[in-house]
Amino acid sequence: MRTLALIRWELVQMARGGAPHAALTAVALLSAALVGGGIVVMSLWSPFSASTPSFPGRIDPNSSSSVLPILGEYRGGATLLVLMYFLIFLGCALAPALSAGPVVRDRRSGRLDRVLTDASRADVVVLAKLLAALVPLVLIVLAAAPSLSFAWLVGGLARPDAVSCVAVVLGALVLATAIGLLCATLATTEVTALLTSYALVTFFLIGPLLASVGLALAGLHVAANVVASLDPLVGLTIAQPDLGAKLFHLLPADWPAPPTIWTVNSVSIPAWIGDVVTYLTLSAGLVWLAGVALEPFHPLKTWRLRRATRPASAGA
Repeated sequence: MRTLALIRWELVQMARGGAPHAALTAVALLSAALVGGGIVVMSLWSPFSASTPSFPGRIDPNSSSSVLPILGEYRGGATLLVLMYFLIFLGCALAPALSAGPVVRDRRSGRLDRVLTDASRADVVVLAKLLAALVPLVLIVLAAAPSLSFAWLVGGLARPDAVSCVAVVLGALVLATAIGLLCATLATTEVTALLTSYALVTFFLIGPLLASVGLALAGLHVAANVVASLDPLVGLTIAQPDLGAKLFHLLPADWPAPPTIWTVNSVSIPAWIGDVVTYLTLSAGLVWLAGVALEPFHPLKTWRLRRATRPASAGA
């Protein structure tokens, strides 16, 4: 009950602030503008405006040498991919602000020490902070959810592909929130927490992709393919296997080709599931580290003291 009360208090404090409401309005307007731009493109770009025997139609199923035929063939999937990129960049931009700021402000006001004393467990406080940041973040992202229907309006989108893309976005947002929370527990000022969080979240978004290109150029193609598949931007692409395979076919030969299937001990799973599991596992580890940072007498912090006092107590 104490945990639920703490989570409720955190959510009420978050709802009283003006930032989530302003972000909700901005996201709704941006998503509407994005859909409006898509309608303009659909009316002007020939793969959308041209009459085809069966809408959405296959513009040129045998042509995979350029981007436009592929986008015309998988127009629904490509539209969803653009919208998902919008959501993941938006969510990763908001996650540090929602998770890092409250922890630093509570520490500065002295409330964090009182909460730790009342809860008696730092991991409970960290979990409450994480949920208090995730709930408004998910609600803000859901404000753009109606724009996803535009992908079905364009046509040619499979429901499993849409579900897998949503799962990748949610897993990435949980990890971005956990990064902000850990940075907040280690930083002394809100500015430091935010800057560090944004630097790490940016590395999370593009770091694996750049690292995979470097590994591929060095000749380590297997490692490059695995690292590339862990990038959330690449993960959104491989969540649609058919579209992803054709897009990756356009890359230079020396660049990594992320696998759509992971094989571990003769067990094959879709690569996007491996990405989501990896993101959630890393999030759990970061939340645990944040709990260690907040707990003043955590065993990991006091092991030297306990080791130093053990011989004295044994001698006594």
